[in-house]
Amino acid sequence: MATATGMRKVLAVAGAAGVLAAGSPAAAQKIDLVSVSAQYLPSADMKSAPGKAQVSSYDVSFMVPVPLGEKSFLFPGAGYHVDSVSFSDTRPDFVDLRAFHAVEISALFVQLLPSDWALSLRAAPGLAGDFGTVDGRMVRANAMAMASHTFSPRFVLGGGAILSYSFGTLLPLPAVYASYRPFEGFEVEGFLPAFLRVHHTIGDRVRLGIAAEFQGNEYAVRDDRIRGRWPCTAARADDPATSPNEAIARPSECFDNLAYSVGIAGFTAGVRLVSTVWLTGLFGHSFYRRFDQRNEERNEIPDGSQDIPNVLVVRAGLLWRMPTRE
Repeated sequence: MATATGMRKVLAVAGAAGVLAAGSPAAAQKIDLVSVSAQYLPSADMKSAPGKAQVSSYDVSFMVPVPLGEKSFLFPGAGYHVDSVSFSDTRPDFVDLRAFHAVEISALFVQLLPSDWALSLRAAPGLAGDFGTVDGRMVRANAMAMASHTFSPRFVLGGGAILSYSFGTLLPLPAVYASYRPFEGFEVEGFLPAFLRVHHTIGDRVRLGIAAEFQGNEYAVRDDRIRGRWPCTAARADDPATSPNEAIARPSECFDNLAYSVGIAGFTAGVRLVSTVWLTGLFGHSFYRRFDQRNEERNEIPDGSQDIPNVLVVRAGLLWRMPTRE
């Protein structure tokens, strides 16, 4: 069973995967100016309560390139992510939290240095939760600092650190990136332990490959159906038929925030539609799914953590990559 600290590390790394890909060294050829995607996971039985849950995720993000000099670049941007949940076969008293949102603004700075070195810095504050109400504890932030070296046109290696903040906790993590192209059109790319991708591009038009990756997020829960009843709020009177005293609130058992993570492996494909606009897709299977219900202190509430059955995963996306000159 994953510990609370281990879960935070998984989520921080997963959240930084896209950051690193965009801000990575050689990745001047890999910066996505606009990216839109949708991901579908079919229904699976819930262990914490009778019923099934189906999760769909949607992402949209953009960055604007702003040259600051011959070797300095700034990329301000913004992003939006939503995890949408559909429930079936649940009890009448089940509280169905149906959507969790995350919004952020970002700034990526890239400085090209002598001797094929590069420096990337990124900061991205935002909000994440069900947006039942908005408060200061919904604020989150990610930051990254990374240096990289292009050893040859075929091999790039980078390293640095990621800093993640959410729900009053600051978590630093190391970051390592590598890209290797043994021959034209073929690439092995990794940011361990967040993702590993292998793909081959045919005729600069079709791209086929395999990938394994982690995704994750943390959300504040502010829905009044949870926050306005026991154990978050004291009831008007105790129910003598139950052992707890509902007339006294129990903050340690109050559902304040949710951590959701999923590991995915599968086949990937992409088709270049025009210029640097690509239609992308993934068909695979999850190998790890978990959510943790936690109180304000980020401690798990009773029966609040569980592994979720693994299912098929289908994802489709459209991206506009920054044009570059060879």
